[in-house]
Amino acid sequence: MGALHNRFMTLLLTHLHDALQELGYQITLVIDSMNDSLDVLAFRPLIDGYLDGLIFATATLDSPVVAEMQRRGIPMVLVVRSVDDVMVDTVEIDNIHAGAVAAEHLYQLGHRRIGLIMGPQNTSTSRDRAKGALDWFREAGLPADAVSILWCEYTTEAGYSSAVSMLGESIPVTGIVAGNDTIALGVLEAAKRQGIPVPNQLSIIGFDDMPMAGSPLVGLTSIRQPVEAMARTAARRLVERIRAGGMGAPVHDVLPIQLVRRDTTGPAS
Repeated sequence: MGALHNRFMTLLLTHLHDALQELGYQITLVIDSMNDSLDVLAFRPLIDGYLDGLIFATATLDSPVVAEMQRRGIPMVLVVRSVDDVMVDTVEIDNIHAGAVAAEHLYQLGHRRIGLIMGPQNTSTSRDRAKGALDWFREAGLPADAVSILWCEYTTEAGYSSAVSMLGESIPVTGIVAGNDTIALGVLEAAKRQGIPVPNQLSIIGFDDMPMAGSPLVGLTSIRQPVEAMARTAARRLVERIRAGGMGAPVHDVLPIQLVRRDTTGPAS
């Protein structure tokens, strides 16, 4: 399940399809967050009568679907995002560490007035990336009022509007950590429309390292998630869970990240 406006999710879906096909399973895509009890009820006939298992890529921290699927005995794996206090297989990166890496990168470039434009506050990715960055800045001695934070959706439009608001502050930021590359594209557009040169006046870093991030037209600095490895690990865990009849302790796979430095980050002016 995923939001197809996010290129990272479409890549994840492609790799999930390939991995599950190799393991002898077919994939059914449900384009719905299923983060509401009514959504779960709507898909119950499909879940009960057809699906062997579920890979959930868009879980929110308050989603009822994880507990509901557990109650119904449906084998399930969470990928990309995690949910607190549930015993379920999960495949993700260390998002707190990733946030700290992004923060350290900007700080080492001399940035001391920094903005965080994160995704929804009820997702583990946004919460943990923000926590990692804020904790790192605090330990580095950066005053709390030197860091601004806004929460928005994981869309380019939300990134754009949030950046317009942040760049309009009386003391402008010189560096922005975007919650993912999709948000970062909106931040880049906002900077362009306001005549703010990147990276000479504003540095921007995202997360995911989508293919577009590496194009010459974008050149976005980003924290790379190993999307194919995440998909293949999630597929393998789900098939293992199905074949074991749902038995066994849950497994938490934490995959490595990489800082990919490109053209959108540079020394603070």
